[in-house]
Amino acid sequence: MIKSKFLRRVLSVVMSVAVVGTTLVTGSTASATASDPLISNQEYDGNVGYIKNFPKSEYLNGGNNAFELKFQYTQLGTVAADDDLGYNNSLQFVVYDNDWGGWEPTMVGPNGYDKTEAVTPTTNETYTVTVPFSVIESKLSTGKQVQGINIQTGGMSDCKIKIVSLSYISEERISSPVVIEGSWHKTSGENDTEDDYGTMSVTEGMAYVSTNAWNIGVSGLDVDDFESPIIAVTVEYGEITDGPIYPQAEVLNSSGQPIVQNYPQVSAAGDVTYLTALPKTTQSLTLAYDTCTVKKVEIYDEDEDYSTPVNNLTNATIIDAMGAGINLGNALDSVTDEGVTSETAWGNPTINKRTFKDVAAAGFKTVRIPVSWVDAVTVNGDSYTINTDRFNTILARVKQVVDMARDYDLFVIINIHHDGSEGVTGQWLDIDAANQTGIRAAFAEVWNRIATEFQSYDQHLLFESMNEVMENGNYGTPNNENTWPNINYLNQSFVNVVRGKGGNNLTRFLVIPGYNTNIDQTVSDGFVMPTYNGSSDRIIVTCHFYDPYNFTLNTGAGSVTTTSRSDRSYIGTQFEKLKETFVDNDIPVIIGEFGAVNKNNISDIETYIERVVEEAQTNGLGYIIWDNGYTGANGMGLWNRYTYGKSDLGKALIPILTDPGTAE
Repeated sequence: MIKSKFLRRVLSVVMSVAVVGTTLVTGSTASATASDPLISNQEYDGNVGYIKNFPKSEYLNGGNNAFELKFQYTQLGTVAADDDLGYNNSLQFVVYDNDWGGWEPTMVGPNGYDKTEAVTPTTNETYTVTVPFSVIESKLSTGKQVQGINIQTGGMSDCKIKIVSLSYISEERISSPVVIEGSWHKTSGENDTEDDYGTMSVTEGMAYVSTNAWNIGVSGLDVDDFESPIIAVTVEYGEITDGPIYPQAEVLNSSGQPIVQNYPQVSAAGDVTYLTALPKTTQSLTLAYDTCTVKKVEIYDEDEDYSTPVNNLTNATIIDAMGAGINLGNALDSVTDEGVTSETAWGNPTINKRTFKDVAAAGFKTVRIPVSWVDAVTVNGDSYTINTDRFNTILARVKQVVDMARDYDLFVIINIHHDGSEGVTGQWLDIDAANQTGIRAAFAEVWNRIATEFQSYDQHLLFESMNEVMENGNYGTPNNENTWPNINYLNQSFVNVVRGKGGNNLTRFLVIPGYNTNIDQTVSDGFVMPTYNGSSDRIIVTCHFYDPYNFTLNTGAGSVTTTSRSDRSYIGTQFEKLKETFVDNDIPVIIGEFGAVNKNNISDIETYIERVVEEAQTNGLGYIIWDNGYTGANGMGLWNRYTYGKSDLGKALIPILTDPGTAE
């Protein structure tokens, strides 16, 4: 029988189930102020017995938020046979509700509270344990109202224990990220007899988590110092066989009400990460997720900033610092058929900071963010116009996205992307055009404005002059005698303009492509390395690599799904050319794009990408894989940007890219 959405939510909130699987990780405190002792120098025997009651109205007065308990063993003996926690169950804080029900204990012993590992205490040694009220209170099922807390002795048989002091404490806590991991799934149905729901444990930060057959409770939180508190819950859905489902996927507040009511449409198996903004007053919450396995919970500040300024990188150190890279393609570079830049025009969602959190956590150190400016720039012969309002709108969004990435200490490359792409409505950066005067002037002004906006940004931000510029329809050797001079002029102009804006632009790394970012063309005599004041310092050459085309990109006639040994040997031959021409002459090189579409041949793609990464590292080249956000057939997305789950392609390739040599 299918319950209604309302009934399912109410049941998940009010069912009373024994709490198991509890873990607490203690975080740092700035300072703590204790009250006068509530109990001092009182000795008790090992029988379970009531000591003192603390009504909630009393213990919350004066800003108190925890008990500080100091105790000693004055006599050690054996513990009761039914006492599974042994000496860790020396004393108990017991919470009860307004109906005089609940009576759920928090066990306290010499190694803290609710610990299960064996500890043999020493007589007359003073143990100090701080237990937050929120931890004790969380033992009541969601929806119950706390009346008070008792303290009692545990079952210690012939042991004796002395409470040296018990005090209220006002503990000034510091908000810090929390990570909870494990495997939990809702098991309760028409009855509440199932108990194989799994466990969750705090692996980072300060919090308390409890699980039952209905939901997951999290308490002991402090997010007040966060600018934008957020919770990310990652779940895994199994195979969906009967069309889309609409399961509960909600975070409930301390009153059992959804912070955001959420019954999403789920159509496919795999990982989904749900993001929910939290009030800064949040101290506890309940996770109610149906028809899935909860794998990870993260509570953090969406405005968190882990960036460390970098300004001392050189040509010799930049490639190693940038590590493995990934493109955020088909996003800020997307252009509608009407020639309007639109972040979502090519099927991806609006960029969220979570994307960069996951990219950094996976081990990438660089993200290339292609940008198109076509609807802000118009070239007419020798003249040009820039729609300042439109340009500033695009630039402001680019700055937002750059800041998101830099907050996670990622290197970021931005460029002029599809403004020079054949077939894109609004293309103006045409190196094949007869008259370059207007194009050159517009190009210089675009970079003048970008360099001005970002002149204070450190070396985490790189500029790339343009992308895959070539004669219309000609992917090979240029035919027009002016093509190379046009490319070289624009690259030199780019360097002059950016360096001329001063500030950190003087030491910013600038990325330069050759004809169609083709390796053979870039190592040819046609390419001229730009300089500034006679030096090519902090200038990087970039090439793209999609060979063999029939394997990597072609999905039509002639497409193949495997690569030969000679294909893989060719990778080394090509990359060695870049090493000999540039790297050996102290000029860094980045493979700015590479990859292969998924033709249901992931194992073959793994073999190919392993060789690309191996040869790039052997020849001292940086590498940035292309990701277009699409995870279906013929896609190149390593992540699903809607659900934040890794695609099958991503699961296979990310370890190869970020930690070469360790992938299976």
